[in-house]
Amino acid sequence: MKRNKIILLFFTFFCLITYAQVKVDTLKSNELIKRTKEKLYLSTGDEKLAKKYYLIGYNYNLLNNSDSAYKYFSKSKFLYESLNDSLNIALKLFSLGKIESKKELFFKSDSTLVSALKYLGKRKDNHKITASVYNILGINSNMQGNYSQAIKWYDDALKLTVDSTRTARYLSNIGNNYILLGEYNKSIEIYNEIVQNGFLNKIDLTLKGKVLDNFNYVKFLNNDKVKESDFLETQRLKKTINDIDGLITNYSYLSDFFREKNITKSKSYAKKMYDLAVKYNRYNDRVIAIDKMLALANKSELQRLAIERNKIKDSIVLAHKKTANKFAKNIYNYEEEKKQKLEARAQLAESTLSLEKQKSQKQLWIFVVILTILSSIVYFIYKREKNKKEKAIEVYKTETRLAKKIHDELANDVYAVMSTLQNNQTTDFNLLDRVGKIYAQTRDISHENSPVLTGEQFENFLKQLFLDFTNDRSKVIHKGLQEVNISELAKEKQIVVYRALQELLVNMKKYSEATLILITFSVEKNKLSVAYQDNGVGTESIKIKNGLQNMETRIKSIGGLVTFESKQEKGFQAKFQFKK
Repeated sequence: MKRNKIILLFFTFFCLITYAQVKVDTLKSNELIKRTKEKLYLSTGDEKLAKKYYLIGYNYNLLNNSDSAYKYFSKSKFLYESLNDSLNIALKLFSLGKIESKKELFFKSDSTLVSALKYLGKRKDNHKITASVYNILGINSNMQGNYSQAIKWYDDALKLTVDSTRTARYLSNIGNNYILLGEYNKSIEIYNEIVQNGFLNKIDLTLKGKVLDNFNYVKFLNNDKVKESDFLETQRLKKTINDIDGLITNYSYLSDFFREKNITKSKSYAKKMYDLAVKYNRYNDRVIAIDKMLALANKSELQRLAIERNKIKDSIVLAHKKTANKFAKNIYNYEEEKKQKLEARAQLAESTLSLEKQKSQKQLWIFVVILTILSSIVYFIYKREKNKKEKAIEVYKTETRLAKKIHDELANDVYAVMSTLQNNQTTDFNLLDRVGKIYAQTRDISHENSPVLTGEQFENFLKQLFLDFTNDRSKVIHKGLQEVNISELAKEKQIVVYRALQELLVNMKKYSEATLILITFSVEKNKLSVAYQDNGVGTESIKIKNGLQNMETRIKSIGGLVTFESKQEKGFQAKFQFKK
């Protein structure tokens, strides 16, 4: 026994000595490789080539070819990084973040823009570009519905701005977000500041029209004195400069202005907004116009408008997914290209140090043997966990295939029947209503099992799920989502979280009659906990079947636990947790 202990101690001491020697040799080799790499980077980091790439990207951007523009801006940034040119790195990061924002990849855009701010620092000669970065961060927050944060970013941009046009633009952005927050008096103060400081005489006509229209609209919302002629004056200005976006907004404001005063005029302006949106393929504005028309429509128009709205909304979602996937693929391809270039340079550098590496390799073989032995001990545990993950992924793939089949075959067939019945002008409205309900059910099933966007975008994708289940009758509130860093979870765990919450929300929509739903995220001892609670009708006894059974199976597949609790008239509660 004593002899075995001595042998074990000797073996441990030998391993430590060998490891220390290998570590020292490796550090020396890595340092030599690093110095060689730096020489290679500086030799190929040609400033003229970096400028050329940026110019190509700039021209692609003017032609609205954002994919190619993104590629060349990235190439330019890569070369400026090799030159350690912090200002130009920041400028290229700003260009990349701006494109990511337009593609609605807001999380990635925020990350890119924050990196730009780090390179810019606090130098006064960088204030103009820094203000522009803050402005895009404000736009990102605004587009995600975080209006208070958007105001803070715009205010930061304003503090660094002396140019009258930019000042007016940032003030207008702040005023518009106060409208969205319902703080009309603050918004009116902002627009008054623009007018009283004479900015309207110094800015371009497009911005002037936007400022005046928003000013009139917020005064109307605040029940201040405003006339139709005020809106019409701005309308004439926008027609003069062919400001299509501005005209669509103007017609929207006029429709709201007459909603309680003159239904005929309100419908007329909503129709003008609709016609302009159709003419210029503004699908989101078209949906907003249809919503206004639905609010004012008679019974005979309701079904036609509702069907049109659903078709457009589905098309927008599909088109957005295709565009986002294509852009993400392009980014991935470029990153792979960049990675290959780095690896090629590294190989060239390492070839000059082959003798150093050969020496280290001999000693590393000892550790290879040791690691092989240790690996065999943990292999069984790893294999078991891998099988669990593979089963969960296979279930997800099966659901996705079924969703696509339902959407591509069954839903389209039902929609074709609906169109046939309408074209034949059937008077059996009960039949039309029943077919319409079947179409809605198939579409819902397809949506419930559609692909889950994982990775960095998962948090925003999950927020969209909560928004989809929020309506006039029920509101979904979430707490702690940002703090738990849910986008860092493994792909299969993100899918399980999404499907589990989707199952609970679908169950709520069908049975619970809840008006308020609270979903709380927390982390304790490296365990992620998700608590669901609603104020629905509840039940005396919980029968775990169908949806809830599926949810329980999903949670268990990633080694988690789930509990359910419900009482009559006291709502429904569920909680699940698993290791991060």
